[in-house]
Amino acid sequence: MALEAHLQQAVLLKKVVDAIKDLCKDVNFDCSEKGLQVQSMDSSHVALVSLLLRESAFAEFRCDRPTSLGMNVDSLAKILKMCGTSDSLKLRWRGDADMVSFQCESGEEDRIADFELKLMQIESEHMEIPEQHYKVSAKLPSSEFQKICRDLKEFGETMQVKASKEGITFSVQGDMGAGNVMLKPREAEKPEDKVTLSVHEPVTATFALRYLVNFAKAAPLSGTVELGLGPDAPLLVKYDLDKADNGHLQFYLAPKIDE
Repeated sequence: MALEAHLQQAVLLKKVVDAIKDLCKDVNFDCSEKGLQVQSMDSSHVALVSLLLRESAFAEFRCDRPTSLGMNVDSLAKILKMCGTSDSLKLRWRGDADMVSFQCESGEEDRIADFELKLMQIESEHMEIPEQHYKVSAKLPSSEFQKICRDLKEFGETMQVKASKEGITFSVQGDMGAGNVMLKPREAEKPEDKVTLSVHEPVTATFALRYLVNFAKAAPLSGTVELGLGPDAPLLVKYDLDKADNGHLQFYLAPKIDE
């Protein structure tokens, strides 16, 4: 086996795939001794998806040589849908095979499901993501971010995000009127209930809401979402995979420039 990976919680990969399946059709999983990585533009080339699933997130991980496994995201989602909430997942690939095999095993080890998925040749477009130093970094509950995006989507297609020391405001204008939601920094006992803001300078930027609604589908991965904003820079939307040690799922979205 050129690649063998055993994930104690199959549901972790399932949540990742569910979060990206509406954005990406086919992706390359780049496997190396670091773990699994994905970098893919969405079909309209406006958003970038970047996943790092570290080898430390796996109970066992072996990758003999760096390789790219091209998979159809919808098909992968269908396989992972078969995994129960407490199932573990084994992923195997033989060096020259055109299939990758998945094995879901129930917590009691009394049900084992095996699937093989045909691999695809996908043109890979590996982009170096420059280390950005964002003028604004905000952390907020991921469920709250999801609700704001879903609620405001009913009013218009474009969302303005405005951040200052006072708080972060999400606003939208549409045919029926305008609305906004402002979140102020707040302390809480649970880290996932906190809203924290680090503002080096106030930033206002505008983004297409339908992408943000898609990004926000990653909420089940983590209680907290991190937003990175800069003037005329892509927006960063980042989710840890349950915990930071496991890796992260990051989305980047180009701002809408006023015509």
